[in-house]
Amino acid sequence: MEILCAQLAVRISCVLSMSCVILMATTLTAEDRAESGSVIQITSSSSEQVGEKIAVTTLSPGTSSRRVRKKAVSEFPYHLMSQQNKATALSIVDDLSLYRRLPTLELETDRRCYEFFTKHPDMAVSIWRAMEISRVEMTRKSESLFVTDTKDGTSGTVQVLLNTPDNYVVTCHGEFKSPAIKKPIKAIAMMHLKPTFSENGTVTHQLDMYVAFPSPAIGAIARLISPVSNRIADRNFEEISLFVEMMSLAMSRQPGWVEKLANKTNGVQPETTKELLKLTAEIYVEAVKAEQANTDITTTIGSLLPPTQTAAQVDSIAR
Repeated sequence: MEILCAQLAVRISCVLSMSCVILMATTLTAEDRAESGSVIQITSSSSEQVGEKIAVTTLSPGTSSRRVRKKAVSEFPYHLMSQQNKATALSIVDDLSLYRRLPTLELETDRRCYEFFTKHPDMAVSIWRAMEISRVEMTRKSESLFVTDTKDGTSGTVQVLLNTPDNYVVTCHGEFKSPAIKKPIKAIAMMHLKPTFSENGTVTHQLDMYVAFPSPAIGAIARLISPVSNRIADRNFEEISLFVEMMSLAMSRQPGWVEKLANKTNGVQPETTKELLKLTAEIYVEAVKAEQANTDITTTIGSLLPPTQTAAQVDSIAR
């Protein structure tokens, strides 16, 4: 999913850059550094917003082993890319500073919700701001190009190299600026996401991350503090996965909450907001019909209407 790739790509540049600065300044502990790198925080309160507990299952832990990296590179979908995008991907792999396979996770989500945020990562970022769990901004410049600002000194451009049902590949050219350093720290990250959809409503996805630093010195420092940045990347992948599961559940249980959030979003095209609301209505109606079919209740127009208290609940949640 594009949103997973794009936000991790930009954030990893910040995480590694900040860690380099912090390491040199020796002002924070490792735990402080890890906490500062969170993209979003989907906590127990987020579960309460949709009325049900949300959780993802870790099928295998993250790893940076050479064996896994070698296999990932050999299976990379170069053959599905244009010649230009293939050349971009090869240049990053050939100049690799860091590799990480993030934890393989299983989450419960409607496939349409998952693919919506693949197509519209800027909407997900705008929802984060509406929920007041992030200040990150993402602006679509074209069908495959986004500009991102994390509001902590890191900015970048995210380019979609490949988007198929089985493979999502994006790159990010990130730059970190701070009064603590003389020159901006630059990094190039590439993410390869591989989702597998099951008929029972779950998605298993795996993400390979490739990072290259133009500066050999920064690359060396980044490798030194990689245990910290790896933990941050692993946790961020889980948090963003939780967000997708939360939105899917909200679409089927609390459509009024989704509508309130959608009306609070900004920086996205009006058509994207309409598409989100239309998808939410479809998923909600299907969920109600399925539940009533299981209980032999006759489906009526009234029974399909969302709970009247939802809007009032959202007012207190989304403030």
